[in-house]
Amino acid sequence: MHATRLALITLSVSLLAGCATTSYPLGMDEDEWARLSPEQQLDARQQQAELDQAERARRAEAARLAAEQEQLEQDRREARLRDAGPGEVVHCVLQDAEGYLGGDWRTAEPVGFAVLRGDTKTIEIREKDRSTRRVQAEAHYNGAQVELCRPNRNTCTTLAATQNQLQRGVERHIDLERVARGTLYCDTPTHRTKTRHRTSD
Repeated sequence: MHATRLALITLSVSLLAGCATTSYPLGMDEDEWARLSPEQQLDARQQQAELDQAERARRAEAARLAAEQEQLEQDRREARLRDAGPGEVVHCVLQDAEGYLGGDWRTAEPVGFAVLRGDTKTIEIREKDRSTRRVQAEAHYNGAQVELCRPNRNTCTTLAATQNQLQRGVERHIDLERVARGTLYCDTPTHRTKTRHRTSD
């Protein structure tokens, strides 16, 4: 009976080892692993499996909480957009544009977006007739300037205007290195609006 049990344990350890032949559980190195008996190796594998399952559960919970937080932020932005007063939100369209896509400048689809004062909006510039190819930029608005920047970089292009100019609408040619170039048109509503504006995804 003991011989049969030992054979089963040895077989189990061999099967488990086959899934990860170059790594050992619980942070062990090869020498530490070799000093264990088959029973101890099986126990170590089981402990590692429990730790891995707990880590997967922790990551899943962290992802759930992050998704909830993201949804709360999205709801907050939408509420601010609905209730924005004069000068609190700028609406822009990037058109007649090219995006730096696939290592080259390619014709891009027009993209519209709205940015709240003091907020940041991530926009996607997509290739015309091939929307799966895209590049991202970040839009910022401080009440007097609209900036388009490369994500996580200091390279930006700026549309500067007074509030009166923005109320009438301002158009500038922009050229953001290795991201996008084209015509950026921006304006601000002159009255509070309760309608939801269509923005980029």
